[in-house]
Amino acid sequence: MDREKIVIIGSGLAGLALAEMFPDSILIEVKRQPGGLFSKDNCPVSGNIGSEMINKLLYGKKVEIETAAYRLDSEGVWVINRNGSKKINGKVILATGFRERTSVELGIYGYRPAGIFPFTAAWDLVNMGYLLGEKVVIYGYNHYSLSLASKLSKLCDKIYIVYSRESLVHSLDEALSLGVDLIQGRIKWVEGRDRISLVKTDSEEIKTDALIIAEFAPWNQLGAEFLAGNAGMILESPLKVVESSMLLAELLKTGGNMERIRGNVPVLPNFVSERFRKIMLGVGTGIRIAVGGHVIITEEPYQVVEIPPGKPIVEVA
Repeated sequence: MDREKIVIIGSGLAGLALAEMFPDSILIEVKRQPGGLFSKDNCPVSGNIGSEMINKLLYGKKVEIETAAYRLDSEGVWVINRNGSKKINGKVILATGFRERTSVELGIYGYRPAGIFPFTAAWDLVNMGYLLGEKVVIYGYNHYSLSLASKLSKLCDKIYIVYSRESLVHSLDEALSLGVDLIQGRIKWVEGRDRISLVKTDSEEIKTDALIIAEFAPWNQLGAEFLAGNAGMILESPLKVVESSMLLAELLKTGGNMERIRGNVPVLPNFVSERFRKIMLGVGTGIRIAVGGHVIITEEPYQVVEIPPGKPIVEVA
């Protein structure tokens, strides 16, 4: 393939791992500090700690900080910072992470008081030393909500995690060991005049003064073709974030005719070629998946498989 310059939007774990594979790439970061969420994450997954991996990958990297990407075209990306706007030509990879799902997506109704935080805002505030509340409800059980709960457990009187799906990489016992109360179900209603005071699930009511939304969806706000990390699918394991970026790098380096993967299973990379057909599945253990017509049962979360020749279709079997 034509060795055009690689432009990576986002300098979190996925973006830094890509930059490791493409030493001449350009890294764009909208915030003042590179590293993303994992730079403050000390919660281990199978012995791997996100903040330690960030520190290793950041060494020697040049990142254009406080620079926002705002438009893509076939030749590259337009960015803006305090020096003005410019266009950077090259193959653009979006590594901007996830977004929180909205109250409409989650089916949460009721009042709209203060004290309701999207996860990323809560994460930043807690890491700056702010107390969000005394009795905190976190909606969603995954690596990120558990890592936040471990920080809040040192500050709050009570922490609840309401969940409808379990984490792919953490057991429920890990939350219980932090003193967290686990409630299986969905949040349906919130109340509070000035500040949130009550959360209603489909099974019980919880008195609270803070609600943190930690249900996520991938975020491709610029409509990019090539996605990395949580911009492409939700990944709870820092090691798997890096591994998925390495798969994408190998695909781009190997080249060939790119074909988008179809189906109802989240995968990374989201393309294959006739030369490189390895992908990571965004599912847990013991799931029946049809990969190019061949049925497998996954043996680990985020298993890497190879799509056989033919149409790249990946579906739940």
